[in-house]
Amino acid sequence: MRRPETFKQISRLLMDSWISSPAGLADPKAYMAPCMECSGPTWCDTRSENPEEFHVDFVKDYTLPTGLTDMSLLQRSGLFADFPDQHHLQRIVVPAYADAVERQRPVMGRIVTRTLDMRVAYDRIILPQKNSAGRSSWCIGLLDIRFLLPMGSRTDGLDDPDLGIVQLLVEGASTREIADVMSLSARAIEHRIERLKSAFGARNIAHLVGLSISAGISGIGKRVD
Repeated sequence: MRRPETFKQISRLLMDSWISSPAGLADPKAYMAPCMECSGPTWCDTRSENPEEFHVDFVKDYTLPTGLTDMSLLQRSGLFADFPDQHHLQRIVVPAYADAVERQRPVMGRIVTRTLDMRVAYDRIILPQKNSAGRSSWCIGLLDIRFLLPMGSRTDGLDDPDLGIVQLLVEGASTREIADVMSLSARAIEHRIERLKSAFGARNIAHLVGLSISAGISGIGKRVD
């Protein structure tokens, strides 16, 4: 059987495994298999009553096609309280895990936010232990980062969707592919591209890509220490 390649396919397999798993399963590895070959699967010990004391282990590091950003700060195993961006943790991460643990129901969705001076969009699924005796004692999680861009003065005047579109154009994505990633209509993407071309003074998309690279907005050619 061909190994699933997309986040959607892997999420579906994980969900199927979760649905069929017994209550009180002590070891989540039994149904983590579908995500073991992809980037960023995590296992989180949620036994503490205090979410800041949840402990997360990164089973496998994230990988990004752009290689623009050093991800090491975002994927260090340890307590939630040790995460370097506590604002992001308290606003985005803790509520999702607390909800999954208390309700023992999966949490999934697309997140567009900012963390550690970067703009990021990612799809997320969190699957908690089913535990008839009380709260879930662990969760597994999986992220699919759609774009990750450094913030700075060169991005002034561009919102998150604009920056995502620029990055995806640099990576060779089509209008329809960008629309899917950004959860916008193809027409909305076309409109934004025209606005970007006007803002950059670009004659066409290839010119826009070149100008964005020259301006450093896409991050191509930037050294990552």
